[in-house]
Amino acid sequence: MTLYTWLLFLSTISLLSAIPGPNMIFVLNTRINQTLKETLISTAGCLLGVSISITACCITLLFLSNLQTIFIKLINLFGIVYLFIIGIKHLKYKSKQLNHDNAFKFKTRGNLFINGFFVAICNPKTLLFIISFFPQFINSNSPLLPQYSILIFTFIVCEFSWMLIYIWGGEKIKVLIKKPKFFYLFNKIIGTFFILFSISLISLNLT
Repeated sequence: MTLYTWLLFLSTISLLSAIPGPNMIFVLNTRINQTLKETLISTAGCLLGVSISITACCITLLFLSNLQTIFIKLINLFGIVYLFIIGIKHLKYKSKQLNHDNAFKFKTRGNLFINGFFVAICNPKTLLFIISFFPQFINSNSPLLPQYSILIFTFIVCEFSWMLIYIWGGEKIKVLIKKPKFFYLFNKIIGTFFILFSISLISLNLT
């Protein structure tokens, strides 16, 4: 993996981690309704769930990488199509406010750590996203394990960094992402990004 590839991954995942999905909304709402200590406990559980999810995905990808090259190409193609579809969905998203009902799906089950863990581990979109996204930055001609290890570590650091930002922002961030105009514009920007990114991946795979 070249430095350029890693920097591209870092910049991309930093932007994507900022998207207020179930993990971030869970952390944000916990901070608003609980103490800082309790929020950090929930965040630790959430981060553990994310770490287990992406590690399991990468182990699966490592196994699949030992198969035929054409199968690897199919995985990359699936990833590109999936990212493009995500972009289209964001552009066509009609809701003008953030839906965070699922963020507290496990609020009454177990302690704070377990709550955070299950919010992260039970999000199938995370698994699908990792499987489709990570292979785009992997050089199949180089050792795979070090590359996946770097991507996993980078992803976890970015995710944790944004969790801390959401914790620090608290009420201010919640008010911002609830504004209809902001959320509408945010979806348009993210959707455009995903579409352009998937198109660039197509051009790279054709060269």
